[in-house]
Amino acid sequence: MKSSLLLAASAVCGSCSNFVSSFSTNGAALQSKTPMKLDMFFATEAADDDTAAASTTKESMDVKLTPLDGSESSVINAAKFMVDSFWLQSPQNLIDGGGDLSSISDASKSSLTNIQADDLLSKYGERMGKRKLDALIVVASDGSSDTKSLSADDILGLVTIEVRLLNSNDLLSADESEFRLTQAVASLGPKQRREYKDASVLDIARELLPPEVTAVCSLSNLCTSPKARRMGIAAKLCSEAERLTKEELSFDEIYLRVESENEAAKKLYEDKLGYQSKFEASATALRVDAERGGFVEVDSDIVVMSKKL
Repeated sequence: MKSSLLLAASAVCGSCSNFVSSFSTNGAALQSKTPMKLDMFFATEAADDDTAAASTTKESMDVKLTPLDGSESSVINAAKFMVDSFWLQSPQNLIDGGGDLSSISDASKSSLTNIQADDLLSKYGERMGKRKLDALIVVASDGSSDTKSLSADDILGLVTIEVRLLNSNDLLSADESEFRLTQAVASLGPKQRREYKDASVLDIARELLPPEVTAVCSLSNLCTSPKARRMGIAAKLCSEAERLTKEELSFDEIYLRVESENEAAKKLYEDKLGYQSKFEASATALRVDAERGGFVEVDSDIVVMSKKL
């Protein structure tokens, strides 16, 4: 069932409200959350990134994997790349109604880029003070590219990593996760609050939240450029995300979710990358509205997977 929710370019400046992807398990009814944010969390693009084929296509290509610094220009370039390579040229065809690039006007493309940039900046961009929940964007580029001045055209692939809370079989949004952590500390007395001032998310979740709520690290927004597919780049991005999750963020497990109908992606994650299915759920996915330059929500079944590191 398709929702009528849309966003146009005029709505993205300043305090734009985008879309949230909420999901429930065991056939329970979907519940919308407000304010809504663009929460593209489906790691699907690897379906077209067959690592077996990589040995026969530019095997010697030097690929750099670089975490972005969160500057506005770097995040906007990441947004442009995501619109071009994921939303408009995904092997899944994410254009509502099955259209193609020819159905996207320059104005619609600009609108989509603005929406995506606004969302990425809120989650991964620079901000005053330290983020309570770690989040970063990792890009793949040709080894000869200057990583300090990458343009959208220089990017070969992209993945994001972020810390969230898992409440039983419900992976909470970043906003909801941060709210619960903040409330848990705020409920303490002054002395105890000071003790948790610099505590890690893992410690706060373990010591202050109910046992069914845990902090996890999630891989999302995995996509590769059409010109660089079937070269193993998605697998390299996943490996780098796993390394950062363990070595930099101190998590021993990483999560992702993928639409159930994407058999090729599930096969790659399970058979080649070592992920295991944790549970299935109903979710709200996004598709591109080509005419109005926004996104529409559609019901989708997903599989949540994880991998021990």
